[in-house]
Amino acid sequence: MKPINLLSLLNANKNLTQEVFDLYISHFEISIRKSELEDLSSLVEELLRDTKNVNLLERFFVGYTINQIGKEFDLLRFGDNIIINIELKRENTGNQIIKQLKRNKYYLGSLDKKLLNLTYVSEDKKLFSLDENDKITEFEISSLISELQGQNLVEIDDIHKQFDPSNYLVSPFNSTEKFIKEQYFLTSHQEYIKNKILDSKKETEPSFSSIEGKAGTGKTLLIYDIAMEYINRSKRVLIFHCGVLNRGHKRLKNKYSWEVTQSQYHENYNFKNYDLIILDETQRIDKSEIDEILVKAKKTNTMYIFSYDFNQCLASWEIKRNIPQHIKEQVSPQHFELQDKIRTNKEIASFIKNLFNLRSRNPNQEYPNIDVSYFKTAAAVKKEMYILKNQGWKIINYTPSKYNVYPYDSFYIGGDESSHEIIGQEFDKVVVVLDKHFLYQDNKLTTHGWVTNPYYHPTKMLFQMVTRARKKLHIIILNNEAVLKECLKILQNKK
Repeated sequence: MKPINLLSLLNANKNLTQEVFDLYISHFEISIRKSELEDLSSLVEELLRDTKNVNLLERFFVGYTINQIGKEFDLLRFGDNIIINIELKRENTGNQIIKQLKRNKYYLGSLDKKLLNLTYVSEDKKLFSLDENDKITEFEISSLISELQGQNLVEIDDIHKQFDPSNYLVSPFNSTEKFIKEQYFLTSHQEYIKNKILDSKKETEPSFSSIEGKAGTGKTLLIYDIAMEYINRSKRVLIFHCGVLNRGHKRLKNKYSWEVTQSQYHENYNFKNYDLIILDETQRIDKSEIDEILVKAKKTNTMYIFSYDFNQCLASWEIKRNIPQHIKEQVSPQHFELQDKIRTNKEIASFIKNLFNLRSRNPNQEYPNIDVSYFKTAAAVKKEMYILKNQGWKIINYTPSKYNVYPYDSFYIGGDESSHEIIGQEFDKVVVVLDKHFLYQDNKLTTHGWVTNPYYHPTKMLFQMVTRARKKLHIIILNNEAVLKECLKILQNKK
């Protein structure tokens, strides 16, 4: 995206044909509505009323949207001493302006610079800002002119590099304190789903909703945010996690008194005592358990949310029993699907997609944050893993068996979490191992040479592990030249 002189933008809109104007703003990667151009024209008129200094209008980014997050800013101008943000409104919307300014303060605050955060209302020809107590207050046009004149402009080659999406992706499990303090925002799509679910509460019978979302879509944050909403309303909330509780679950329980437990203990709870019950990772629950839960649920007027990702089934029996479909047949929940991957680093997502399917090549993608190393022995792999662990990397183990010995036991690192224990979490830097039992068949990654019908799918576990990475991914190849070759070809964009 390129910055533009606001007067140039308005002149182009007024004098060019629609075809040429569209080409012009496309050059700057600007997307702007006619009504916004009218509001912008009003602002520029006010800025130039008492001065003819058109330098005030230089180097604005118009309609910038943060990658993956979807947060849009109408006008952004970067200086080494201050960042100026101006939102355009036709009329004064009161609380909506306050809410937007708070959001902008949150997202721009990560840039660690002084911030001037404003809203311009064209109908009133007035500017507004937030005071220290987040109360709306009028901001003089003359003061904005002074700030624009005093701004030491800096050249931004790539505005996307200013905003790291991972800075805004708060996890209830890995950023529990930030989550509890509500230092995060939902996307507009998440907000829409949340409001639809909250509005669906029935007084005399249970209400059922299901939320489906692949890794990185913000499913966990959404359901825990809904739980937070109910708790803040002094309502009782019970969360069943259909798997092993992670450290974040335990922190919510022990430090913040949230009622979070494993679904296998559902018999210990009277559902009538709760206003909201959430079942997370529902795709993993046993059929007899879900049937018992649904029988109890139908006798209440409680709200129920089933959250799942069918792609995260780790065992063949989880796939075959298809619990989400079973729930649909039993209680017909209103269904929502999260599709935008707000939590997924696009570079890592592209590599993962290609790793599991060699035909999914993205020739335009570079991979500076993907590392690959090769070792001959499991002992050497474990040494490398310990080195990386000391450097702050997250080691994720394949889930061990209680009954069988699997090949990955040879490089198991004690004390680190397994693929089952990290469900719903994410980490900045993740390390995983692919040994000689991985191979490609018909361009798709699979395994061979394991015990007959392993309890958990190795490729499913691997997928769970690599999709936990937020910023960096380190693939260790153990004695597998063929897979190493393909990984290197992906990284070097070679067919």
